[in-house]
Formats: sequence, C-alpha cells, structure tokens
Amino acid sequence: MKKFLLILTAAALAVAALASCSQEKEGHKIYIRDDFAAENLKAVFLNSKSGVKETVEPEKLDESEEYTTYSVIGDNKKYDRLIIKSDDEESIQLAFNTYVNGWHLSSYGAIPFTYGEKEEDVVDYAIKTFKYDKNEDKNIYIFTPKGYKKDSKKKYPVIYMTDGQNLFEKGATSHGCWNVAESVRAMQKNTGKSAIIVGIDDGTANRDSELTPNIGKVVDTSEVDGGNFENGTGKFYSDFVVNKVMPYIEKNYNVYKDRKHTAIAGSSSGGIESFYIGMEHPDKFGTIGALSPAFGLYTDETWVKYLKSKDLKNKPFVYIYNGNADKLEQYLKIGAESMPSNLKKVGYTDKNYALKLYDKGLHTEKYWRAVFPEFLKYFI
Repeated sequence: MKKFLLILTAAALAVAALASCSQEKEGHKIYIRDDFAAENLKAVFLNSKSGVKETVEPEKLDESEEYTTYSVIGDNKKYDRLIIKSDDEESIQLAFNTYVNGWHLSSYGAIPFTYGEKEEDVVDYAIKTFKYDKNEDKNIYIFTPKGYKKDSKKKYPVIYMTDGQNLFEKGATSHGCWNVAESVRAMQKNTGKSAIIVGIDDGTANRDSELTPNIGKVVDTSEVDGGNFENGTGKFYSDFVVNKVMPYIEKNYNVYKDRKHTAIAGSSSGGIESFYIGMEHPDKFGTIGALSPAFGLYTDETWVKYLKSKDLKNKPFVYIYNGNADKLEQYLKIGAESMPSNLKKVGYTDKNYALKLYDKGLHTEKYWRAVFPEFLKYFI
C-alpha cells in the first residue's frame, strides 16, 4: 500500500512540475535580431497604460557575421509593448502582441521581421497612376500579401493609407519608412490573417493643403509649423480616395467591400485627413488610424460642431497614437488627448476608440512603424 501511495505521490509531483513548466512558457514568443553583437541583451515587456514592466533574458538561437537571433516569451495579456536593451542602448517602445513575429535591430532602427523567412530588400508592389487634378498625377502603391491570387475567391481586408511613398522602401526618408509589408507578413505568419495595403502618394508641395480638411477656422500654428493650412483641400482628396481609388481597388483586387474590413490610416497631416475621411464616410470605413494627427489645427469647439453635423450611426473605431519628445509631438499631443472627449459628445464610448501615448515618441516614421502592428490588431 505504501509503495502504491509513493507511486501516486511521485506521479502527482511530476504532473505538477509539468504544469509549472507549461505555465512558465505561456504567452507569446517573439524573436529579436541584433545587428550590433550586443554582449548583454534584455527584453523589457511593458504595459503602456499602467507602466508595469518585466525584464526577461532572451534565449540565443543562432549567431552569424550579420546578426544574432534570440527568442523570448512575454505575457501578451498583460503587456502591449516591448523595449529591447542592447548593452547600454535602449530601443524605442515597440508593439508587442500576437501579430508581431520579430523585431530586427538595425541601422534603420527596429524593423518588423518574420523568423524563418528571408528578409527582402525590395518590397514587391504594383503601381497605378491616377489623374488627380489638372496639374498633378498621383501614384497609388498596392501591396498584396503572400499567397494572394487574383483568380482566387478569397477576399482580404484593405487599408488605405496616406503618404504612400513612405510605406514600403527602407530609405524612403531619413528616418526610414513604415515597413508596413513586413508587419503584414509577420501578422500573416503568426495568425493567418492578412490585408492589402493601398498607399496614396502625397502632393509634396501641396501636402499641407490636400491633407487638411476645411471644417472651420484654422488656429495659429506658426510656433510649431510654418505650413499653410488655411482653406485646406481635404474634401477634394477625400473624394479622390472614395470615388476613384476605392472603386478601382474593389474592381481589380479581391477585397471586402464592407466597412468592417476597410480602414483608412495616416500620420501627422495624414492622420487628421484619415480621421476626416473616416468621419465623412462612416458607411465605408470601420476603422481609422490617426497617428500623431494634426487635430490641433482646430479647436475642440470646431471639432464637436463638425462631428455633430455627421451621421455617426455607424461609428468608425478610432486608433489614436501620439508621442511627446519633440516640439511638434508635444503640440499635437494636446489635440490627441482631447479628441476622445470630443468623440464622447457625439455618442462614442471607451469601446469605440483607443488612445496610445508614448512620452519618448518623436515625429518620425520609425515611431509610427513601431506601433503599426498595434493598429493592425485593433483593425483585423
């Protein structure tokens, strides 16, 4: 009898040990590539709302002349951001969720990547040129995910984005680009979900005007930006997106046509214009991505008056991101923080929007790139 009890006790202890190991490994595994041969690399998981942090030592997987690769598991139910400490250097806050496969620390900053798949120097996308007005043509960049087939019956969500020239090419700006294709590929690898990205070129010299809706009197922005935002032509741009670009995409690509699977997103002036387009057409867009949006061009009173003039029976979900580490982001943060209150005055609740702030965030592509997978998770 004693022997039998000892066997049962040993079995129970073994089960408990296995359960403990299983609990230790629960969470989301993420991969880290480091170009800089750090002697000491740590992963810091962060809850951006509460500020709670947890530091974990990654496991080294392999090493080459180009980079060292690590893996680490974090509690994705508790944390939404990742900071990578590489010797004395610390990365910016990076999105951490099941849509993220890996982050590659390189001279371009932290770039999303998919472990086990070859990184591409050039992203494959189609270009379609549209007549915008009598003086300008616009290029539209169309990225389709891995496995996409035109003759297939499978349909994809679609994200329309401003500043299309800054979305795909690593050297698009001095701060890199959004690397949206890499984020979509990682999401596809991890979750099976995917999306088509449609980037719309900006007007360069006319960007301030074409990405500014004319909804009232513009406030004085001379202290932070010398742009000309008066009498913005954002409605013309909005009509171009909705009446020319969208019909072309819906006719020639396998995309859903319902609002649930359609999003509009952009940053800075592109952020306010994306917000405007979504509010002008809530029947077409179910999600808006407004990153470092120029909401501050108008007072809260002007915004509330405008929003009350819209039929928001269908309320687009609004993802708002803003930094706070340079003069422009500090200025824009005021409008980002007050917009939720404006939205609530027209029937929005906490479930209809997300406000994500980052005190160290600058007004550059590498910061918008870092949170783009966060936007994806809210959309898809």
